[in-house]
Amino acid sequence: MMRQVFIRFYLTVVLCFLVSSLLIGGLYKQMIERTNQRYLSDMFLSTVSLIEKELGDLPQSMWHDEASRLRGKLPVPVDIESLDAYVLSQENQESLERGDIILLKDRGLYLHRIHQTKQMVVLGPIPFLQSLDGISWPDILALVLMCLALGIPTWLWLRPFWRDLIQVIRQSRRLGAGDFSVRVNLEDSSPLAALGSNFNRMAHDVEELTASRRAMIDAVSHDLRTPLARLRYRLEAIKAGANSQSQVEGIERDLGQIDQLIDEWLTMSSLDSPQLRMEVQPLEIVPWLQRLLGEYTLDGAEPTFENTTGQESPLLDVDSYYFGRAVGNLLSNARRYGGKQIHVTLLWQDGTATLHIDDNGDGIPVEDRARLLQPFTRLEGSRNKATGGFGLGLAIVAMIMRGHGGAVSILDAPSGGARLSLTWPTPMRSVDSL
Repeated sequence: MMRQVFIRFYLTVVLCFLVSSLLIGGLYKQMIERTNQRYLSDMFLSTVSLIEKELGDLPQSMWHDEASRLRGKLPVPVDIESLDAYVLSQENQESLERGDIILLKDRGLYLHRIHQTKQMVVLGPIPFLQSLDGISWPDILALVLMCLALGIPTWLWLRPFWRDLIQVIRQSRRLGAGDFSVRVNLEDSSPLAALGSNFNRMAHDVEELTASRRAMIDAVSHDLRTPLARLRYRLEAIKAGANSQSQVEGIERDLGQIDQLIDEWLTMSSLDSPQLRMEVQPLEIVPWLQRLLGEYTLDGAEPTFENTTGQESPLLDVDSYYFGRAVGNLLSNARRYGGKQIHVTLLWQDGTATLHIDDNGDGIPVEDRARLLQPFTRLEGSRNKATGGFGLGLAIVAMIMRGHGGAVSILDAPSGGARLSLTWPTPMRSVDSL
């Protein structure tokens, strides 16, 4: 295969070289011919003037002898011939009789009639004119040697290229076989460095996606197994004559848990779809947030809210459905894991809005914060799966905020608990100005 690639590439280079050589050679030949034509014409006129001056008053019968004597003094062969010494075309014959200079390319001769005589000066033959009209064997040999010499740089360039390409092909086969940990190691100077970087990024994304899907399947199967086992137990208890009312209520709770898991799973799948587009519209966010916070009142303890945007009734661009889902997930987590005190703060600065949701719980360890934004991830300890949930809430929030062009971050709250911050770009307008 390497041989085929080399031959194709080499033939392409040689063909381009030959075509360019012929084009450049043709242009160079025309330029040289024009230059030499002018040079030879000037030389011929000078020679004719010299001959006519030397012949002077000599009789025409002595012109041949005088031309023979002058040959050693002139740069090219010169002779005196009659006008009918050569068979010329009608056009050339008429030009010659008018006193023009005639070129016989096939013989390398210049002809010029001596004024008011039947004689003409013959300049030549000139071998240089004949060499311009053909390609000699040294020229062919030089072209062949240059074509062969092109094989050396072609091979030197193609060999590292082929080596890197073989590595990419080999690793792609391993990736196709299911080994998603493979990577290619190419030098920055390699012509395939960009391809190798894209391959490594793709392999990393596929590896993460596969791990995420595997974790999702494991988590879903685990979270479904528990309520299904309880359902089976309650049905057996009803068959055995247990209190059916309490068992039916338990069955309804288990079915609600299964329904909640499926709803969150479908929500995450829809958010992960590339076709999903957020319907972002201006929203009067302060009363909207206050209504949402009222739904999370527990034992008379309603979450507190603070608007620090500088506008009494700001309008911010959000998708009210999905953004409400994100805020609801964070409030639910804060109520479930963080204690009774929840404080929400709305800020806006330089085109970016921020919503802080603080609780007074135990907080979240720094080393676990990035991991919690992945699907089906839950903390051990104070915020563990024993308190409920499927590990999808924060992952859904992260997807919703990416859809808004923003992000979710986990920090430390001033009260010592956890602070979940939503940030997204949006202009801020006032209801009063509208």
